[in-house]
Amino acid sequence: MIRRSNSRGGARPRPGGPELSRKAIHVLASIAAGAVALEAPPVATPWLFLGTFLVAVAIEEARRRSATFGRLFERAFGGMLREREHRGTTGATTLAAGFAIAVLLLPPAYAAIGIVVGGIGDAAAALAGRALGRNRFASGKSLEGGLACFFASLPAAWVMPGMDLAPAVVTAATTTVLELLPVPFDDNLWLAPAAGIVAWAAMAPLP
Repeated sequence: MIRRSNSRGGARPRPGGPELSRKAIHVLASIAAGAVALEAPPVATPWLFLGTFLVAVAIEEARRRSATFGRLFERAFGGMLREREHRGTTGATTLAAGFAIAVLLLPPAYAAIGIVVGGIGDAAAALAGRALGRNRFASGKSLEGGLACFFASLPAAWVMPGMDLAPAVVTAATTTVLELLPVPFDDNLWLAPAAGIVAWAAMAPLP
């Protein structure tokens, strides 16, 4: 069921500079990670992604245990953090975890597709949902964000090696549905692996 919210009371705040910066980093990280998953030697790829995740975890621990490091971290990145991230785990760490899960579960080509499609689709949904979202599902996600997710995910999927239009549409549409689901934990953890699995099911085998 979709409910319509008015522009004053129900809509989320419009994204400003920090949110745009956050999502630009999200997209660039997804594209870079997808390229690494696709081009790096297969034997090294899991270690690269696990290493990146462990570095992110180490930074999380350092900012909690060291007041000096915590202040430096907040000064550098605090403006881009969501309220819950100031005391909890940041989206960068959960994103690194999701990328690592995709690489460990999937062949490189499908891991790359999931990382790129999931990252770009999620960023588009968040920005459009915050700026334009008026028609919201019970989950709090918006129809406008879902449409942005689909139309960003489709070209992102279609340009990936070996991807034809039909499986690209299936991958983008399913990624959009998954992004709209009311999952109780960070979708950074599972959207990339899920999008990769969908692409794997929708496509002919890649080299």
